[in-house]
Amino acid sequence: MSDRTERFQTPGPARLHVELPRGRVRVIAGADGETLVELTAIHGDTTARELIARAQVELRGDEVVVLVERTRFQVFGLGGGIEAVVTVPPLSTARVSTGSGEIETQGALGDVRAHTGSGAIRLAAVGEATARTGSGAIVVDKATGSVDAKTGSGKIAIGQAGGDAQVTTGSGEIVLGRVAGKADVTTGSGRVEVDEAGDGLKAFSASGAISVRRADHGKVLARTISGRVAVGVAEGAAAYLDISTMSGRVHSELETCGPPADGEKAVELRIETMSGNVDITRAA
Repeated sequence: MSDRTERFQTPGPARLHVELPRGRVRVIAGADGETLVELTAIHGDTTARELIARAQVELRGDEVVVLVERTRFQVFGLGGGIEAVVTVPPLSTARVSTGSGEIETQGALGDVRAHTGSGAIRLAAVGEATARTGSGAIVVDKATGSVDAKTGSGKIAIGQAGGDAQVTTGSGEIVLGRVAGKADVTTGSGRVEVDEAGDGLKAFSASGAISVRRADHGKVLARTISGRVAVGVAEGAAAYLDISTMSGRVHSELETCGPPADGEKAVELRIETMSGNVDITRAA
């Protein structure tokens, strides 16, 4: 049971702004016409309950604001963990931040900006997505717009992006499903897996493998120092190859042919590796 509950009439999609010094935030796309805010002291401690009582929870125009102050006790890790569960109308936008803790969304929302100092971020169905965490995984199931995701250490997985994708992790793997626009992905030490390249893909991994299951148009630039690179070129698509490796093996299943005819799909592959093998295959 929550320690504080507030209800606001929001007849259309709302704008949500949540700030917690420590704790979990869950934003749920619920029924039209109302926004429900529930705040709970995670461990039931006095500090958290006092912070909840003093929190700013109010409706400012069409913006629902949930602001919890930061105290010196929390700096030293002495209590104050709060869970905020906010149910908003579908397609509401959200700007959410917490000093440390998880952030999660459920249902169909509009644009979402999520930031946590340390903790995982999971976004279900959103418009444009911006996600930042100092250490923790980031998952975006589906975005109708662009995705901008960055973590200091942790895996990043993007199921679908309707626009561009900018994805960076200091140490962790990157998994992309389908990106309609251009994708720029970087990991310091982790593998990169791309299901379907879109208009353009730039992928870099210092020490991990890079795999692109299917590419049928646009440009693919893959760079790795010591990892393997594998790209599948769609049947019926011509390919321009520019491959450079110092000590790796290069294998290609593609047949030699002339320039593509007018209207024929073509993909440009530029692959650079220091000591990794390169494999180019045909994909369905």
